[in-house]
Amino acid sequence: MLASIIARPRGGLWDNPDFMRLWAAQTLSAIGTRFTREGLPIIAALTLGASAMDLGLLVALSALPGVIVSPFVGAWIDRTSRKRILIMADLARAGALATLPVLAWFEAITIGHVIGVSTIVALFSMFFQTADNAYLPSVVERDQLLDGNAKLATTDAAAEVVGPALAGLAIQFFTAPFAILFDALSYLWSAFFLSSIKRPEIPVSTGEHAPDLWRETKEGLRFVFSHPVLRPLTLCMTTLGFCLSFFAPLYVLYAVRDLAIPPGVLGFVIALGGISAVIGARLAGWAGRRFAPRQLLIGILIAYSVMLAFIPLAHGPLWMAVAFLCVSQLMGDALSVVFFTTVSTVRQMETPDSLRGREGGVFHLLTAGLGLVGALVAGSAADWVGIRPILFIGVLGALASTLWLLRMPKETGV
Repeated sequence: MLASIIARPRGGLWDNPDFMRLWAAQTLSAIGTRFTREGLPIIAALTLGASAMDLGLLVALSALPGVIVSPFVGAWIDRTSRKRILIMADLARAGALATLPVLAWFEAITIGHVIGVSTIVALFSMFFQTADNAYLPSVVERDQLLDGNAKLATTDAAAEVVGPALAGLAIQFFTAPFAILFDALSYLWSAFFLSSIKRPEIPVSTGEHAPDLWRETKEGLRFVFSHPVLRPLTLCMTTLGFCLSFFAPLYVLYAVRDLAIPPGVLGFVIALGGISAVIGARLAGWAGRRFAPRQLLIGILIAYSVMLAFIPLAHGPLWMAVAFLCVSQLMGDALSVVFFTTVSTVRQMETPDSLRGREGGVFHLLTAGLGLVGALVAGSAADWVGIRPILFIGVLGALASTLWLLRMPKETGV
């Protein structure tokens, strides 16, 4: 199994040099992102003594600008070069993250600065994610989208194996601000490979009207909510994003403070989940071809919600608490990769190229917007009733999100 993952096959996307450059651009970047994902909450919680409410604010305030402008960014993406936006987003994130080790050197880091850096990274990550989803169909053929998404998911899954373990060790030995420097360098790596892609993008279709971001944003909203597949899919992802956002500001705090798991051990726990995520990424293409999207998404989301429940169920001595988290990581990550890979492919297949940026902007507005609210709710409520009950509510909400998917047609164009 390991040899088949490491060996480089031939044919298909393996012989597409531009896709390989896109894939390479995301490889080190995906690993580096884990340094920031683990590092920022640890800086806030352990270095600055942040509370659960502070971490909720960290997640919510950092996401707010991206949520507000995402529909307009989507309309802009449909009018300009998506590759250029990807490169710009990488350079902006690299610059913002590089300020953390500088201020750490002078012992001048504050919670305000951490929130500011997190805001810039989240804003330009929204630019990147929206443009990336719209850009992939310019690099691969339509019938290769599922394979392309599965390969990109494989990279992300492999990064979940290597990244958290390296991040945990780097944070433990070098402190979080200096560990985050690796993420800044990874974004420069990504920008270099993106700039080397030679395949021309799909020509921008501007239509009969002059550019008008307000009108084009409303067109994106009408398209999504009038579409029989995208409407229930987007609503499912919106409520799911709200519920999963309970975990974003609380997971590290819950593991480090409530369960007393050291950062290095926590890094390896999360890395174990990446092993199953690699398998999930390998299975995503097969599952997408074997099952109808509606059937696959409902079944996977139910199973994923059950695996999430092992997080708030964790208790007892260190070995027992770690075991519960490992069950969730080892099983849940594989299921989530299959689920989100299928979602991305359905969105790309059902959306015409001229609307992909706007569809992505609407998608981000709703999922990240309610995610922002969820992070605030989770942070404030956890200070009041404790972290564990809030995580249980998040699990139940994720399970309830499957109800939206019952409105999807039994057959789609995927």
